[in-house]
Amino acid sequence: MSTIELDIIVRGRVSAGAKNEIVNTLKNCYKSFGHRVPYKVEVLITDTEAILADYIRQEKFKMGIIENKSEESICLYDIIKGYPRITLAVEYLEKYSKNAKLGLIRHQAAHTVLHGSLEYTIPDDLRQIGMVKGIELGTLEVALQKLSLAVKDCEASKLLIEHEFTNCQLAFALEWIQPKIDPRLSIKLQQQKTDRQQKFIHYIELLKPVLYSLPLIGVPQNKKVSLENQVMLGRRIEELLQTKAPSDHNKILNVANLIAENLTEDTHYNLDMALHQVMSLA
Repeated sequence: MSTIELDIIVRGRVSAGAKNEIVNTLKNCYKSFGHRVPYKVEVLITDTEAILADYIRQEKFKMGIIENKSEESICLYDIIKGYPRITLAVEYLEKYSKNAKLGLIRHQAAHTVLHGSLEYTIPDDLRQIGMVKGIELGTLEVALQKLSLAVKDCEASKLLIEHEFTNCQLAFALEWIQPKIDPRLSIKLQQQKTDRQQKFIHYIELLKPVLYSLPLIGVPQNKKVSLENQVMLGRRIEELLQTKAPSDHNKILNVANLIAENLTEDTHYNLDMALHQVMSLA
């Protein structure tokens, strides 16, 4: 195993037990990954989600980085300091069961192994396709940001399956993906029928939980995986997509399957391939 330095930063009232659980889980996970691990990972642990958000906001301000609502801050540290970071709030972790919590922490570790700083610009042919389909450049850029998160989640799932961390990922997926009937949903869906830009973005957003889940659902039973949880996760994805018209439901699922099946070890290639695939949803 390659050596890895974990730089632990704690903010707020984090108990020794909570800190040790996170650190030990990460160490065991990186030990399993072997030579693929980065030389250093910073681990920021806070007691509440509010403190975590405030810490990152202040840090970005000091670095002169304009605040954005991206769900992932790992690549920020690769770009600025040359090594990845994991950010975890104990308050958020406590929302999950023991096994799901392990799944979440390991999922973060997988990202640090796979995803460093990645510069990607929208290819000219996709800009042209977007123009033909009536998708504005700003919409395409937002779609790329959201699609990037979805593709990276799929890559992380595949890495964790490869190292037999499947059941904790299934547990996390089942607790994370909770389709709910929102009273505002019918209004939102009605707006999407006339707002092509929002409809396209919404479909990209749905790809994140779907792409996270597809590798887990497809794991062969000889991996000692819970068939019951796989079936349940498949149903959960169906529930997530059931608000769509059958034709749209099938299109989203087909695009997700094509992306998941054609992933390589090159994230840049994967993003390019995925962005070409999702243009069929525009």
